[in-house]
Amino acid sequence: MQKNIKRVISMYFMISACLCFSACGTVNEVQTVEESETSISEEYNFQLESSEEDSNTGNNAESIIPPSKEEVIAMRAAVLEGMNEEEIERLTENIKVANMTMESAYLNDNIFDKLSDSDSPYWQYFDKTGDIQLGWWYNRQIVAKDAVLRMEGITETEFNEREYEPGMVYNRFDAANFMELVEDMNSDVQNEMLRADLQQLIDLAYMASVTHEMEYANQIYKILHDMDYFLLRYGIEDAGKYMRNLGSVSKYYGVLAVYGATPYELDEANSYNVLYQKTIEKDWTKYGEMEMVHEEFQSVDGSAAFYYDMECFYFDDTYPEVLNETLQAYYASVEESYLQDSQVCTEPLEENTNIPYDSLIFQYFTYVDEDYVSLVYNNVNYMGGAHPYSAMDGITIDCTTGEIVNAQQFLDDSDEKIGERLQVILGTDSVSLDGWDYYLSKTSVVFFYYDPRFWKPVAIRRMR
Repeated sequence: MQKNIKRVISMYFMISACLCFSACGTVNEVQTVEESETSISEEYNFQLESSEEDSNTGNNAESIIPPSKEEVIAMRAAVLEGMNEEEIERLTENIKVANMTMESAYLNDNIFDKLSDSDSPYWQYFDKTGDIQLGWWYNRQIVAKDAVLRMEGITETEFNEREYEPGMVYNRFDAANFMELVEDMNSDVQNEMLRADLQQLIDLAYMASVTHEMEYANQIYKILHDMDYFLLRYGIEDAGKYMRNLGSVSKYYGVLAVYGATPYELDEANSYNVLYQKTIEKDWTKYGEMEMVHEEFQSVDGSAAFYYDMECFYFDDTYPEVLNETLQAYYASVEESYLQDSQVCTEPLEENTNIPYDSLIFQYFTYVDEDYVSLVYNNVNYMGGAHPYSAMDGITIDCTTGEIVNAQQFLDDSDEKIGERLQVILGTDSVSLDGWDYYLSKTSVVFFYYDPRFWKPVAIRRMR
């Protein structure tokens, strides 16, 4: 997407994408449909009902003296030097709306308490776009299941029998979109300290999406708050006149690098983390078609001895042909291994013995864009034992060359470094990459063990 186009629509994106906390406020235990459909375009209509701070916002920390109006104005002039009026207006407006959106969710909907639960449906706003389920419809309201059980006095079994309709909302933008937009705005900034603060927003959004740890989301709010009220605006005067209570607008967290604050501690900018939730797409019909392949083999007595099945996906003609050429070569190599297995199965089977088989099963897409596509298959082998053997297989293809690329294409780390980091984060004695594969997402390179019964997937921020 062209940068000038982003400038036109960035305001709309930011409203929806500032980690979508306005939408996070659509589902309490009970909340009306009308409330869930309220637009935030008229951002000054927020009524911040409370100025009480809780532990999630650092209330127990020693009070920090905020900069004066004169200091704010002077620092603003310094950090915005070299930017044109359009760039300044864009940055100021986007940060303002993002801050007020999160502030409303914090003060009026206790959002950080909800995000303390890493399984909260609110985390879906970070994880994926499209339809997401935040609860169940109950008396024209979206309600958490536990709330329905309490209000109706029913068991979960009874709940399921009543067939409540899932409470779905549409999320247009996720954490990856937010990161992209902040990166785009950051490219306009000349001041290194302001660039560092914006980079913090990007890094924190990534960490929040990968780990589902509330502290990262909370720190995003603090940065947006201080950047809006004590840098790009002077909130007490510029925003205070629109609010009932000045408690929030006058609060100062002291988290900005432009004022000398130490950046929020991350393990490292390019840190590895156990992936909390995979962002995947299973609907292959969006991208192409599936060809089903089935082949059977007989033993010497003419009875069935072996068979294999393959789900061979091919992109439609809106995608480069080289993708299908590469996939066809991959399928051919898999099929060759299946044919070798068939040669072993020539003896008649014993009575009541399952027929050996191989099976290539499409799992999901993890990334489909103009530069790369990434998809995952499950390669299943059953040769008559107690259980089939399952091995996950990730394939990432360069859309220009058709080449299947390795993870180092997107990272600055060697195989040795990757192995060391996997060892540390998984708590194992040693890690060999021989049993690991990877797939690509919008923000991460995700390493996974070929056998899904073992270790959790580990994500590292994409460098390219």
